Amino acid sequence: MTYSKAEIGENIKRNRAIRGITQCQLAEKVGLTEKQISKIETGIHYPKFENFIKILDALHLSMKEFAMCSVPQQTPALKSLLNIIYSLDEEEVKCYLSIFRNIEKMKSKKEL
Repeated sequence: MTYSKAEIGENIKRNRAIRGITQCQLAEKVGLTEKQISKIETGIHYPKFENFIKILDALHLSMKEFAMCSVPQQTPALKSLLNIIYSLDEEEVKCYLSIFRNIEKMKSKKEL
């Protein structure tokens, strides 16, 4: 699967924001300038592979985790839902997960 510059940049930006890291802080961690990080996040440039690996390391993400966060061709509803989820802290994620599980239980009871 191939990701566009914009998709990669958006995913890096989202994961950076989730972790509360500024572009400046990420740049320092990976040895790039803030301007280079900005160009990657806005989809102007692909990161060089070695810099991409450094970015993943700084964000504590594996390649698999990064790929799972990238959902090409998202519907507007899915994109909106993912943006909400990505903005939650750990306790809020647990709360939402509980709600979703209860909805699934109610759906399966209806189907019986």
